[in-house]
Amino acid sequence: MSGGDSDTRVTNPRLSDPDRSDPRGAASPAASPAPDPATGGAALPPQPRDGASERAHEGQPHDGDARAGERRADGRAPAEGKERRIRASIRDALRDPDAEARPRAEDPGPAKGAIIELERVHLGFGDRTILEDVSFLAQRGETIAVVGESGTGKSTTLKLILRHLQPDSGRVYVDGEDISGLSFSEALRVRKRMGMVFQGAALFDSMSVYENVAYPLREHTDYDETEIERRVREKLEFVDLEPDRVMEQLPSELSGGMRKRVGVARAIANDPQIMLYDEPTSGLDPLTTGTITRLIMKLQRELGVTSIVVSHDIRSVFRMASYVAVLADKRIRFFGTPEEMAACDDRYIQDFLGGF
Repeated sequence: MSGGDSDTRVTNPRLSDPDRSDPRGAASPAASPAPDPATGGAALPPQPRDGASERAHEGQPHDGDARAGERRADGRAPAEGKERRIRASIRDALRDPDAEARPRAEDPGPAKGAIIELERVHLGFGDRTILEDVSFLAQRGETIAVVGESGTGKSTTLKLILRHLQPDSGRVYVDGEDISGLSFSEALRVRKRMGMVFQGAALFDSMSVYENVAYPLREHTDYDETEIERRVREKLEFVDLEPDRVMEQLPSELSGGMRKRVGVARAIANDPQIMLYDEPTSGLDPLTTGTITRLIMKLQRELGVTSIVVSHDIRSVFRMASYVAVLADKRIRFFGTPEEMAACDDRYIQDFLGGF
């Protein structure tokens, strides 16, 4: 990592200068799509032509040549370009026209339309500062990936959102409610709206898959056994597991990827509006990593879940994330789309990506 640029921060979503209405756009060289009057000013993603339309334009290369040119231009397969266009389309579909622009000018109180927001959060343990003036927000249906070097406070942000920790200063909002000062019982009420997927799945070893997934339903609902079984089967099917095959198995009888999917099924058992993931692809092989990444995208696409994902897996992050927050030197060094991050010319960001 480059140490010479440590004082330069890229696109902190809460810059103190109120006259800079969109510092993210200023810091990111990637061009934004033009506003479309027909959509009330919302930017539309670029629309790809099919092969016939391409060939209909005189002088334009054959579709296959265009795809080859795309591969040469950015070093990635055309399929990844398609994923970027799909992700942009999902962002546009989920955009709330009444939500405040990101990033917004400095002002106290929750941002309109934000489901999760950290506002100027400071946190330390003893004389060690972990987070300093950290601000970012996630609007409904967005997936925010928090990345950074080990020990930069990524998992700490999840603990703040869960109200396991209180900031020394600043505020943490969940659906517009400041949770920083909530009591233990009040915090439990907020957590019922969240699902948590732990790094190692964190299943109960002595309990079957069925009992693991049913656990939050027994703890937080009054459902009878028939309804609990129906929901357990529904969630297992959602994560592409066969209920009749796995329900009676113990976690030790499952592969790592299957355990992770059971962890996701348990997290969504209560139909949460918020999902938190701590290194969801850690320790998994590439194929299983792809399965978990697609599952996170499926939750966003089909259920409209708002997600915060802590991860070191940049390839996975670039596939799933609506926006990426880079933690470095206790602060948000960069906040923007994966495309903006890839195009960013900040030395630290490029070193962090490692040539991705």
